[in-house]
Amino acid sequence: MIRKLLVIAAAIAMPVSAVTVIGGSSIAGAGTPLPPDPAVNCAVSSTVTFAPPGISVNGVVTTSKTSTTTTSGTSVVGPCTGTGGPPLNITSKNLKCGKVADTPVPGCVKGSTYFNSWSGFIAQGTTAVAKDTKKLTINVNGITYSIKGTGATVAATCGSEVGYTITGAVKAPKNDKGQTVNLTACLGAVTGTGLSSYTNFVLNLNGPGVLATAQIDPATSTLSIT
Repeated sequence: MIRKLLVIAAAIAMPVSAVTVIGGSSIAGAGTPLPPDPAVNCAVSSTVTFAPPGISVNGVVTTSKTSTTTTSGTSVVGPCTGTGGPPLNITSKNLKCGKVADTPVPGCVKGSTYFNSWSGFIAQGTTAVAKDTKKLTINVNGITYSIKGTGATVAATCGSEVGYTITGAVKAPKNDKGQTVNLTACLGAVTGTGLSSYTNFVLNLNGPGVLATAQIDPATSTLSIT
């Protein structure tokens, strides 16, 4: 009886701040929320591989319904370190050929589709990026962020380049949940055949040749989590 009274007396004397109620039970010193992690402001780089063989004026005629562009090798740089998680696949619905042969691109026949034409890329790019960036995982300075993407727009901060800004919110870790995410990917140097320029993606818009890959330029591409 004396021992029980001493335990009750100790519990009464314990500061309220040291007691956390979990499922109806009181656990001393538990449940203290972690503070938010420091804001993230970094540069990013990656390689974008357009659905083979790449983008051209006429594109590629096929019987497939979709085509996939892949973003891989993402790294977080410039005062940060980290990676962009597994390769990101951006799938676009191929466009239908017209009823008349060779419309709207050479080689098109009724019942087939075409993809990776410059006109189709310009028209579909933002929608495809927004659709396939609804779930992102990015590791920054040892913290793995789970991000819910909420939209994509043509970037206004790429200077002489062109690209997209993906917006979203942090889902995890819990102490950062709800923070705002802005990821801007600007397309710089490219590879391909017969191009008018290999230094800048935008210089090849509607141009000759086949554009196979583009680098997300760390000089202009940024990630912020605040």
